[in-house]
Amino acid sequence: MIAYSPDAEPARAYLLKAFNDIDVFVEDTTCQNMYIRLINRILAGRARINQVFPLGGRDNVVAKCREDQGLRPRRRLYLIDADQDLMLGRPAPRLKHFYRLSVYCSENLLLSEHAVVTLATEGRTNTAWPEMAISLALRPLLDRAVTTLVPLFVLYGIVLELGLGLETINYSVHRLLEDPADPFTLSERLVRVRILSIIRQIRAHVSARKYRSIRNSILRRIRRNVRHDSVYISGKTYLLPLTHLQLKRVAGLNDSFDRLKVRLAQHCELTIDRGLHRALRNAVRTRV
Repeated sequence: MIAYSPDAEPARAYLLKAFNDIDVFVEDTTCQNMYIRLINRILAGRARINQVFPLGGRDNVVAKCREDQGLRPRRRLYLIDADQDLMLGRPAPRLKHFYRLSVYCSENLLLSEHAVVTLATEGRTNTAWPEMAISLALRPLLDRAVTTLVPLFVLYGIVLELGLGLETINYSVHRLLEDPADPFTLSERLVRVRILSIIRQIRAHVSARKYRSIRNSILRRIRRNVRHDSVYISGKTYLLPLTHLQLKRVAGLNDSFDRLKVRLAQHCELTIDRGLHRALRNAVRTRV
């Protein structure tokens, strides 16, 4: 696939305008068909896209949107992940033609039991849907994973808030498994070891008082949240990889991680982020 610079994407959007009723700009430079399938399902015939335009990171998306606040003859929407903004209470930029997801990242939108079980039954063609749902045990898997990982992601939020250059979400979830082939072996012990390591690194830079102040602020915000704590955990690097492992283990799924994302986008529930629905439909209704 040809890689285009962020500066070239608006021009590409213009050249491909005949194929898109709205122009959608995203962070990711990979797995664009995931977005296309998901967005077209949400639009439900009100409009259609055949291409999204990757800008290579959230800062680029925000910057391009800021440059695009005037009138121009195209309907468009700029999308970014929430990342740790939700945990840190950071407001979304107040921009036209812009939407920040209400979950950690776009992959969180794919974490649908219906979609995962449906894909598993395609691999195990003689296993009925209810039986497969029991075998996969996706809800217990993810509920336990979220409970185990929230304290770790609180620390990742502290690292970001303090501007420390420590490794956070790029630390693979597979390193936190006792058995690399079994997602149910996500280890409280290994997570605790990881937590203590990060605390030591943080405390090398800031006082205990400052550390506790930021931590307590994050914890209060989480306790006030009425949504499931999974919104604070990266679907891309933690929750979906565990789901992928479970599909391999139980249903013999051979799909690559990116292919899994595209397939899930075709089947996942569309109720996880209602704000995305509104943003896309508002983009369609925008006068040009």
